Amino acid sequence: SYWNAASFNTPSSYLHFSTFQGETSADISFYFKTSAPYGVFLENLGNTDFIRLELKSPTVVSFSFDVGNGPVELNVHSPTPLNDDQWHRVSAERNTKEAILQLDQKYKEVRPAPTQGHTRLELYSQLYVGAAGGQRGFLGCIRSLKMNGVTLDLEERAKVTPGVKPGCSGHCTSFGMYCRNGGKCVEKYNGYSCDCSTTAYDGPFCSKDVGGFFEAGTLVKYNLVPEVIAAASSLDEKSLIHNLPVETNLTSEDLTFSFSTSTSPSLLVYVSSKTQDYMAVVLRHNGTLQLRYNLGGLREPFSIDIDQRNLANGQPHTVNISRVERDIEVQLDHYPPVSYTLPEASDTQFTLVKSLFLGKVFGGFVLDEWRGFSSEVSEWAEGLLQLLFVLCGWYCTTAAL
Repeated sequence: SYWNAASFNTPSSYLHFSTFQGETSADISFYFKTSAPYGVFLENLGNTDFIRLELKSPTVVSFSFDVGNGPVELNVHSPTPLNDDQWHRVSAERNTKEAILQLDQKYKEVRPAPTQGHTRLELYSQLYVGAAGGQRGFLGCIRSLKMNGVTLDLEERAKVTPGVKPGCSGHCTSFGMYCRNGGKCVEKYNGYSCDCSTTAYDGPFCSKDVGGFFEAGTLVKYNLVPEVIAAASSLDEKSLIHNLPVETNLTSEDLTFSFSTSTSPSLLVYVSSKTQDYMAVVLRHNGTLQLRYNLGGLREPFSIDIDQRNLANGQPHTVNISRVERDIEVQLDHYPPVSYTLPEASDTQFTLVKSLFLGKVFGGFVLDEWRGFSSEVSEWAEGLLQLLFVLCGWYCTTAAL
């Protein structure tokens, strides 16, 4: 497979396979990654014939062979060092007409075959991947090694070979940049993946926008507790809903989302209740971000001015809010989290949580001078789902108004 790979950890480490059958045609390709200045990638010997691929220096890859007419060597030079611990692709081909060596699908040398002389490559030894015959061993990782169209199982052979480990580490060093929009690269045994859970995007590379565009006066409402038991379509669903608590009281919440807008004041997120309790994240007139908690016990809502900058600047911003009892932690964008504490007089229970609104509030709450949110609110889907799970347990309904 594309990720079938092995790591060579000592200069004497190598894997061996059956003799390469490339008498009249040899087609070899693979990827390598190393921080060493030189090393033999692979070698197969005959009585006098041989074939070898080698990193001769930090900037030179060599393809050499002998079919009985004397050694032939092709060299491809890289303008930048190849021992940069990044993946590089090598392909080498030899047939009765010519020999070709190519590096990273950019740099190539082509050598015509002689018009007379021997043409058959006669090999007898095993194929060695890595050090062999006193050559300078390769230190690093080789993957996706194909010999005449057949992918060699490097991982399986590495499992039983001292000094060689199956798979490669450090995929994120080479491919981490493909995780877009703040996605985190996660090392896998035979590759990597992108963790998009703390972004406003989805997909294998965190490039699929999962947000929504809110025009002025529009909103999305999430019902955080079941409202109509009769809506259940089966006895099992009705039984499940009857067993759920119809009242939800919180002493902790987690909220994660991102947004971009050029409009202020704006309401970003509002969590309502069947009482006067609420939580709100708003942009004020000057574009600064404010968190408001009203849990009872205080004459006015407890407000936190999260940042003094104008965030209604059309740029994407990320917000992480976490509360446990009186302790509140807020993180904006890439800045360190900041801790706050609810006053002693404030209650700590969010009583009878009801709905979550994005964009504006529909009834039950006066927004003063705030307008509906007009621009793009890219919900952090995983973060939002985590919030919904905390708020409503196993059951939520949604409504767009």
